[in-house]
Amino acid sequence: MILEVAIPVNINQNFDYISDENVKIGSRTIVPFGKKKLTGFVVGIKEEKSQKPRINFGLRKIIKVVDDEPLINDELLELAKWISEYYLCSQGVALNLILPTTSKISAKKTETLNRRSPSKPLLIHTSEQKNSISKITEALKKNQSKSFLLFGPNDSGKTEIYIQAIGFCIKNNYSAVYLVPDISLLSQFKELLRNNFGEAVGVWHSGLSQKEKNQFLSRLISGEIKVVLGSRSAIFLPLKNPKLFILDEEDDSFYKNIQSPKYHARDVATQRAKITKGVVVLGSATPSIETYYKTVTGEIELLKLTERIEKRPLPKISVINLKYTKRFAITKPLKYAISNALLQKKQIFLLVNRRGWATTVKCSVCQNIIKCPKCSIPLVAHKKPSGLLCHYCGYKQNFLSKCSVCSGALIYTGFGTEKVEEIVKKIFPSTEIIRIDADSEIPYSKMFQMMRSGKSCILIGTQIVAKGFDFPDLTVVGIINACSCLYSVDFRSAERTFSLITHSIGRCGRGSSTGQVIVQTDNPEHYAIKYAVEFDYESFYEHEAAYRKEFLWPPFVKLISIAISGKNEKAVISQSEKLAEKLDGITGLTVLGPAPKVASYLAGKHRWQIILKLKESDFLVVRTELLRIADTHRKKDINIIFDVNPLETA
Repeated sequence: MILEVAIPVNINQNFDYISDENVKIGSRTIVPFGKKKLTGFVVGIKEEKSQKPRINFGLRKIIKVVDDEPLINDELLELAKWISEYYLCSQGVALNLILPTTSKISAKKTETLNRRSPSKPLLIHTSEQKNSISKITEALKKNQSKSFLLFGPNDSGKTEIYIQAIGFCIKNNYSAVYLVPDISLLSQFKELLRNNFGEAVGVWHSGLSQKEKNQFLSRLISGEIKVVLGSRSAIFLPLKNPKLFILDEEDDSFYKNIQSPKYHARDVATQRAKITKGVVVLGSATPSIETYYKTVTGEIELLKLTERIEKRPLPKISVINLKYTKRFAITKPLKYAISNALLQKKQIFLLVNRRGWATTVKCSVCQNIIKCPKCSIPLVAHKKPSGLLCHYCGYKQNFLSKCSVCSGALIYTGFGTEKVEEIVKKIFPSTEIIRIDADSEIPYSKMFQMMRSGKSCILIGTQIVAKGFDFPDLTVVGIINACSCLYSVDFRSAERTFSLITHSIGRCGRGSSTGQVIVQTDNPEHYAIKYAVEFDYESFYEHEAAYRKEFLWPPFVKLISIAISGKNEKAVISQSEKLAEKLDGITGLTVLGPAPKVASYLAGKHRWQIILKLKESDFLVVRTELLRIADTHRKKDINIIFDVNPLETA
């Protein structure tokens, strides 16, 4: 028997092997590959010896069959093929996303974590909510592949609609995937789903141990789990009869994989729904420009919610222009709002979208900025752990006593989460303060429990806190610097700013008390800030779409980023220039670059990039040429990585 095996390596072809035993398509096998032993996936079987093998030399035998029964079904094989074609990677690399070669199904079931709690009554009040439920369930009944955008302000009842749709799936013996952008949100939604669906709910995320993942897969394949709550990678899980794919906060950048292949969970969910004749529900108060554009063209159906639950009023918003006030992290109006909230035993959230204590360390004499020796990125000062840290590669060094260039005194500028925490503790010494960012020691689950308890406190956090959490006693939000995302050369900077402000505002006033928001900015007239504080997404979309149409950015063109990196700077530049020259000859492509990336030296490697603009209709033709040209320009010491639909171009 000749097996066609997809191996997770960066070679755009599959390989033929001989097997003396019967092996089913979808099984994993250990095979010899050069001098290594690798785990591959059987994607085809050639019974007839007369069939010409893919490689014209003596075929090698497989070493071992890993799985008793195949874990990759026809649906997932089709999905993997699409991923390999769309994201310009090998089929083996795509299959390794779906079922990593280290996974192994355990016969032992995972112990039940929670018993079923009494189901909470669902809050379906408005005709808009009922209409949304009807549209989604009707598409599920018709076995119809369809995508919806559930668009409404924060606290408008989107979650109740998700719950109703999941309940319909379970009643009809379907499975559902509920994705949230970050594992910090899982505690909240796990409680909600298990209260309604009990042990039919399984939770999947990158923090699980390999043993826990294997046991989870056992429950999933047995059909015990019908609802998967998880982060990005949960979209690949081998559910039985998957029909509903929910992406809450669909515009969140966490849905984009930062490693190659750089897939987006939203696009994968859409393709998987096409294969299974399922339904995709994308929910957001600030949909991505690309997604909202598809509602305009009719590719996605818009389901709109216009009111908050129980007609709760929107919070009162004050904009503080930092140009006309002393540049304190906590301005007088914000300090006053916090004091009032604490007197009423309420909770406060302060958004600081930078980690650390001081975001820049520079010399007061020669203005030299202290940078990472591996990345040439400014180091950030931290108090805990003490030292200067690179947020890109993790490099750390002790605090410096003087400038390494001229021996001048160093000054520390910029507000990070640690600095704001320090300032707030001095102003409100008797108040409990919780800091949540990538450096904080407190687990998300503990923060969630404390905030849900209603205890008066001040929560300081980055964007990971701004989305998704529901804390009824949180009545004041302070945005320390609303312009922090605008200081970027990336074309999406306005969209990120609008989204972050909107979601931060949406954290407060979700209970019985009216919320108050203080937005501190030195550019209050910028359209992203202006429309965010006016709760006017449609006007923001019109403004942003007009800009992108004029300068040919998505959704009006397709982007492909090609990153070229290596330790030898001259070799990287040379390969980048040769690659760009070849690409320039492809009809239908606009080639930008090559040029160094903003972080041009990262983790000991020089980085250049080429940006390609093309029409969506030209992609099928262009991708074949891209792979061919890239393969001819690959060198052992040069990495070439494709990013289809990149979220960043800087």
